[in-house]
Amino acid sequence: MSSVAIHTNVYDSRKSGRFVINRSFSVVFISSLLVLCGISPSGSAQVLPETDLECDDSTEIDLANGAGSSVINCELTNPTAFAEKVELTYQTGALDSAGPGSVTVGGGQTSSFQFVIAAPNGQSAGTYEVNVSAVVTEWNGVPVSVFGFSDEEGVEAEVLPYTSCSSSRPSAIFAEAGEEVTFSVVYSCDSNEDVTMSISLHLLEKGSSQEGMWPSGFNDMSVGGCNIQNPMGSVSCDFILTTPSNLQEKWEGCLIVVDEMTNPGWSCSSGFAFPLTVNEKETVVPSVGIDVNGTVLEDLGVTEENQVYFIGGGAGLVVLLISLMVVLRRRRG
Repeated sequence: MSSVAIHTNVYDSRKSGRFVINRSFSVVFISSLLVLCGISPSGSAQVLPETDLECDDSTEIDLANGAGSSVINCELTNPTAFAEKVELTYQTGALDSAGPGSVTVGGGQTSSFQFVIAAPNGQSAGTYEVNVSAVVTEWNGVPVSVFGFSDEEGVEAEVLPYTSCSSSRPSAIFAEAGEEVTFSVVYSCDSNEDVTMSISLHLLEKGSSQEGMWPSGFNDMSVGGCNIQNPMGSVSCDFILTTPSNLQEKWEGCLIVVDEMTNPGWSCSSGFAFPLTVNEKETVVPSVGIDVNGTVLEDLGVTEENQVYFIGGGAGLVVLLISLMVVLRRRRG
């Protein structure tokens, strides 16, 4: 056990010694460069190049209106006594970026800069890691990039989810009471979410601002349901609607076809609505006697050519019977 411990201590002291030697070499090398440049570093000043980078921790990108972007604010601080030129690089993965390639910061000063993160239309919703690196390339005019004096910052960029849907639907539907109505609606969505949505049929009475209980006789008899798969989905939905068979007056309203995540604006003026009119049940008045088409005579076998003579003879027979009744009454009196 003791030999292992001794070996470990020896290893650690050697590793620490190498670090001290490397750092000492950097100090000596930089100090020598400064002396060659006619500069005498003071004992209290920072004797090695250094930079401190600070950026916004997070940002959001909204793609609801198409491609979107966000501005990130950063600051570079130079704690040394001499001016530094700092090279900047941006690692944004699937996102795009634009910003300054380098910034010069005076000794003991802080400089601000901005860079832009952008996402194209349809970029998948989620959080993306963005890294910004700052490397000191010159210190008081002396190239020092080989020594790797640097700092970096991470920024979380959230691409917000969005879904925007529309429909191609009938301009209007007119039906008679008791009639079964069939129609189709093409439903399309522009989205950056990987999600399945259910599309359904809604019925509103004219002037209503919300969907209530459907009047008796109205029924959605569609088979199989209708779903849309995002992102960038499109589907044709077929519907079957029954109407009341005993309507006493005309019914007016609208149909709305929409997914369960979208608020269509519950009125018949909505962009998802189309008018529905169902006419009342027609009242049938029974005919008495001979109708205008002479159907009773036709049932008796009287042709249309003989209907005039038949009707005239019938009328004469009635007049004859009335005359006989009058004569008989007089004789009895």
